[in-house]
Amino acid sequence: MNTLLLQAQITLLHLFLLCSESEVREIELIVPPAASMPALRGLALHKKFGGGRNLTLAEAIAHKKSLTLEDINTMVDFFDKFKPDMTDPGWYNPDRPSVDWIRWSLMGGQSGKSWSIDTKKMLEKGLKDKSIKIKTPE
Repeated sequence: MNTLLLQAQITLLHLFLLCSESEVREIELIVPPAASMPALRGLALHKKFGGGRNLTLAEAIAHKKSLTLEDINTMVDFFDKFKPDMTDPGWYNPDRPSVDWIRWSLMGGQSGKSWSIDTKKMLEKGLKDKSIKIKTPE
């Protein structure tokens, strides 16, 4: 199993365990390193090759800053709608990257996808039964 994916699963398990106890827990939503590393790459590619202007969420992912529930929903929506063509010659090509690969990277890549979907499910359950409270970013 990929080490980065394993780190993401451990982080998610930690959040789950915190939320599974009987008292209300305040949690901070921070992506695991496995998702921040692709976002850092995406920012570097964006700087070199250009792209859209709104990088606020990508920067928060890359620099492991605290996210909001809205940020998680934005990530999940992105991955729900975005269908990557990993056969594109620009996919994984740092010299001639495809726009889609840059966009995918900015959201944390496969680890960002897995983490955001799993985190959203965990949050929906925890917020519904009031076992968690999301710590607001500074």
